[in-house]
Amino acid sequence: MADSHENIRKQAEILRELGITPISEELITQIEKSFYNMPDEVKDSLNVTAMLLSCIGSGNFDMKEKAWVPTSDMVYSFDVESFDFTGMYTHFLQGIIAISNNEFEITQIKEDTSGVDFNSGSGIQIIQFCYNGTPYSYKARAMYDWFDEGMLEFMNQVLENEKNPKRLYFMSDGYQECIVFYCTQFWAKRFEKATGCSLQDKLRKM
Repeated sequence: MADSHENIRKQAEILRELGITPISEELITQIEKSFYNMPDEVKDSLNVTAMLLSCIGSGNFDMKEKAWVPTSDMVYSFDVESFDFTGMYTHFLQGIIAISNNEFEITQIKEDTSGVDFNSGSGIQIIQFCYNGTPYSYKARAMYDWFDEGMLEFMNQVLENEKNPKRLYFMSDGYQECIVFYCTQFWAKRFEKATGCSLQDKLRKM
């Protein structure tokens, strides 16, 4: 177990060196305790770096106010099975705004679920927003409460259209968490070399 704890702290230090914050002692201790209580077969399959990133970038959600508050300006993570079907793309775009370094604006976010059959969990959910004042629209496939990951690729198309040199690079924690960075290809390669984790900017099996 000492080796596992040492690995968690080693990976935390690597992330700090990459500029990914905040990583508090409280967070590390919390992850160590969670890791300690897991069955050995689960521990063997876990990606410690992904665990850290998921915790750092998940933000906090006020269920009463239905307001999401970011916890990092470097990484955003979210569960692809959403607890708020009618607002999950709004929350996603808020996460992208949080890691945008104020390099662009996303405004006038709207979600139209009139084309969704809630009984069958199918249909089309339309997401509208403006990027620096330019309107965009994405037709997401409704799959009950599951996020349409095509939205990630669509956002990269928006960034390309707007001649933004950065892209969304993403990875999975191996389960249901999607971890997203807004960065250059150079930084993505640096991250991969430092952590051993692969990032992608196009959809494939994560």
